[in-house]
Amino acid sequence: MDSTKTQLGRRQFLTIAGAASTLAMTAGVAKAAEKVTTAGCSAGAGQTIKGVVVERPVHLPYKLPTLAEMQAAMGSSGGGAPGGGAPGGPGGGAAGGPGGGAPGGAPGGGKQPTPAVYVEDGKYVAGSSKAEAVTAGKVGERYASGIKIAGKSGEVGGVYVKGVGSEYTLADADIDLSGDGAFGLGGPGSGAAADDYGTLIVRNCTITTSGQQRNATSVQNHSVLKVYNSTLKSNGVPFTPDFSTSSQKQQLEVDGNSRTHVTLSNSYSYFYYSTIIAEGWAALSTDGSEGFVYLEANNCTVKTLKSGYGTYADGSCHNFLNRCDFDVAAMAAIIAGEADCTFYDTKAKCGSYFALIHCVMGSTAEAGTLKVTGGDIQTKKAAVLVKSANAEIVFDGSKIVSESGVLLKSVISSDPNASKTAHIKGQKVYGIHATFKNMDIAGDVDHSEDKENRGMTVYLESTTLKGAIKDASIKMNRLSKWTATADSNVTIIGDVDVSQIDAPAGVTITAIASVSGKYKLASCGTLILKAS
Repeated sequence: MDSTKTQLGRRQFLTIAGAASTLAMTAGVAKAAEKVTTAGCSAGAGQTIKGVVVERPVHLPYKLPTLAEMQAAMGSSGGGAPGGGAPGGPGGGAAGGPGGGAPGGAPGGGKQPTPAVYVEDGKYVAGSSKAEAVTAGKVGERYASGIKIAGKSGEVGGVYVKGVGSEYTLADADIDLSGDGAFGLGGPGSGAAADDYGTLIVRNCTITTSGQQRNATSVQNHSVLKVYNSTLKSNGVPFTPDFSTSSQKQQLEVDGNSRTHVTLSNSYSYFYYSTIIAEGWAALSTDGSEGFVYLEANNCTVKTLKSGYGTYADGSCHNFLNRCDFDVAAMAAIIAGEADCTFYDTKAKCGSYFALIHCVMGSTAEAGTLKVTGGDIQTKKAAVLVKSANAEIVFDGSKIVSESGVLLKSVISSDPNASKTAHIKGQKVYGIHATFKNMDIAGDVDHSEDKENRGMTVYLESTTLKGAIKDASIKMNRLSKWTATADSNVTIIGDVDVSQIDAPAGVTITAIASVSGKYKLASCGTLILKAS
């Protein structure tokens, strides 16, 4: 009996053990199946999404309006005309153009400043100079060396070179000017200025200005300025940043009252291994091109301390920044209308955006161009903000980090002179075209606010983008991938492999394409295609 009981116990044990083993195997299979389900969301490589066919628009050349047309569009006659001085005397300077001039000045009014050193047509003119303001150094026909200038009022300028045949070198100088400028931008009230076909070369100098609309350097009226190994600074007058105090500050999102440098009216400026500092408003500015302006900075340090932008490309101005270091309270660059900024291997630490692109002449034909190759860009807000403007944007091999998590955003400008298109039926608008090449970037693209006025297209070339896209088109080459980090709505241009698009679980991408369909993506997000 005991033997029988023992055999029965063994059988029960084996039965129970077998059942347990079966349950364990079943649980293991279920668990494995669960893993496969979790990791097996991919629709599979090799499946092609047929996108829509859209030809990229051609940006046609745009004719810049004349100064009179600009002033008429702005509803005023402006200030004094550029270079408005009497023949043979110091020029009157140029009034600030739309969107560019700092508030608080009095273009065309006040007493005309007298430069400490006045050079015309290749000759130093003692009778037109305030020689007593020069307290050291030597002043010659073709150069000034080791000079010191201290001006205590807006009536005293620095070194002013004008006229055909004037090619003047200023070396090892220390220029410190105080007092408000009374004639707008540029002119003889600047620390160092070239005007009226003149050429000025600045080497190893320190130029500091304090006062409203008081430029450290300026160049205008078909002239050339070259600055080497120098430090330029404009202090303006003391201020606390407050963008609400004027419409102009609101549009540009900067405060201040003086620009360190300005290039105007068909002139050229070049900066090498120099430091350009502005307390506010602007470091390297352009304005009133009258058809063409060229600004170039190489291996320079550019700073704005309380507020302000690093460089501004006004209409028909062309700015090139090579291997520069920007540390700016607001944005590195502003581009207005038909103008361009090109950056090469530039470091930029920006208190707001890297670039702000806007249009202030009401034109639907103008397009601002931003080209960036290499570099390391850090921004507090969106990397690029476009306000009611067409834009051509190219980043190639750049590192971009936006603390806001926004890469590119468009908004409607509150500027009364901004371009408007929604009310014009059949209006062809170039739109916003943003290309990212050879990059691994993160950030959202948001075109929801301005979508009724113009389109936006994002082009990825050998680039990985992680971020949501709202109300924009996307086109990718075979070496690119987009992962949507939040619900997105796009138009897909051209053909892409399903594996090039991804989203995590819970995220849905709604896309216009040539065909309808629904896909579960690699990371378990959903792609819904709607035929156009």
